[in-house]
Amino acid sequence: MDEKDAIRASVSRPSIEKRDEAVIAEAEDRVLAHDEFTPKEYSRLMRKVDFILMPMLMILYGLQYSDKTSLSSGVVFGLKEDTGLTTQEFANLTSFFYMSYAVAQYPMAYLLQKFPLGRALAVCTILWGSMVMCLGACNTYAQLAAVRVWLGWFESVVTPGFAIFTASWYLRKEQGLRQGMYYAMNSFFAMVFGLGIYFIADAQARKGGLAAWRVINLFLGAITVGMGFIFLVFGGTPDEVWWLSKREKRMAKARIVENATGSGEQAPWRWDQVRECLVDPQYWCALLFNLLGNIPNGALTTFQNLIYKGFGFTSLETVLYSLPMYGVTFVCVILCAVTVRYFPRMRFPVALIVQAVCVFVLLFAGLANVGKWAKWGVWMFSLVYSIGSFILAWPMISVNVAGRTKKSFFGATSLLVYCVGNIIGSQVMRPSDGPKYLKGLTVCAVVQILCMVNTCVWWWHYARQNRKRDAELAVSGMTEEERKHQNQLAGSSDLTDIQNQHFRYMC
Repeated sequence: MDEKDAIRASVSRPSIEKRDEAVIAEAEDRVLAHDEFTPKEYSRLMRKVDFILMPMLMILYGLQYSDKTSLSSGVVFGLKEDTGLTTQEFANLTSFFYMSYAVAQYPMAYLLQKFPLGRALAVCTILWGSMVMCLGACNTYAQLAAVRVWLGWFESVVTPGFAIFTASWYLRKEQGLRQGMYYAMNSFFAMVFGLGIYFIADAQARKGGLAAWRVINLFLGAITVGMGFIFLVFGGTPDEVWWLSKREKRMAKARIVENATGSGEQAPWRWDQVRECLVDPQYWCALLFNLLGNIPNGALTTFQNLIYKGFGFTSLETVLYSLPMYGVTFVCVILCAVTVRYFPRMRFPVALIVQAVCVFVLLFAGLANVGKWAKWGVWMFSLVYSIGSFILAWPMISVNVAGRTKKSFFGATSLLVYCVGNIIGSQVMRPSDGPKYLKGLTVCAVVQILCMVNTCVWWWHYARQNRKRDAELAVSGMTEEERKHQNQLAGSSDLTDIQNQHFRYMC
């Protein structure tokens, strides 16, 4: 057999032969079901799904950011004084959160695969909301540290769980916009709750009573617990929810077969997919991206208010004048998500642009010899670095990684490295560098430049794999229609993106 014959055989022979007959039969049924329904029926179904699921996902994602950063708000309103925290202990509390967040990734990824996804996410939401409320009752460093550890543990499921959840309902081309919508809630909630926190703190300062930082945590935690119960009732994958008819559930599952990345249903853990992940170049590019991209996140999330104070603002002014920054970030996230939705090939260029903007902002804030208002104006764009993660790193779990176990392991490791980056970042800003934090800002800028190099390599890898598979397809003589059919069968049979040579990466 010559080389061309070998390529024809390898491309035309579907990898799903490796799976048992029951899995293949189920996959065939889902692929055939895809054509049972009309585009009008699919549109009607997705309007219903968007109306019920998207508000919950958006609110929950915004809450997890507000809950995670409530410590930063509290330090401006007396938390350090009331609990006797030193500046280093305050930084350690952020490290403890991300350490727990990291350690939890693998066990929680396993549990999310073994238990119904919607129920698991809801229970974890209720528990993390309870931990936020407990923060309001802490009086010592040890108590704060313990609660932050548990908060990190239960909140660890949000990003990987939401990525798999989104892939269970939406097509690959639709996921970027939906993910962008709930990622944007980080900024929107920071803006809304920032305004609320400002008035709570101001009222507590004038009237006395319970310390403002305690009220803030009780308020945020109670809302989170309430949303957890709502998600418990309404959230879930197509098979889990009660508000779809039997026909609608079949339609929802049939609709996503063209993704060829599988769904979020319960599935056995496959160690062969874990081993494949460890030799997949996209896995290592994603890990390096999450490490480098989140060092600035750890630094700025922890020291955002202190950096504003270094510009020359008072404690209350830091809360008030940071609100436009969140508004700018919110608008930028939505604009980038819409751009990627309608121009999919812009995903990597957009990521590189926002990384370059971040480098400029960091260096300007640290090096420019200008007044506080000039720095304030430029600093409003300081959080755009996060768009790189929102439109590039996390969506890759759902759009370019196939195989239920591979997605779980990929997501868990990505979040673990995300935590390592944030832990490093929380220690980059040294107390001795205040109030300008020049060294820390410069380090973050250099790290972002390295991240841009890695982003280019990641982009090149996807493009190279697609060209290689297209060339093999051309030699095989298989039609594009047959390739799509085999791609859907393989995806519905829990094959990975590497095992399925009919799969094409979105880049």
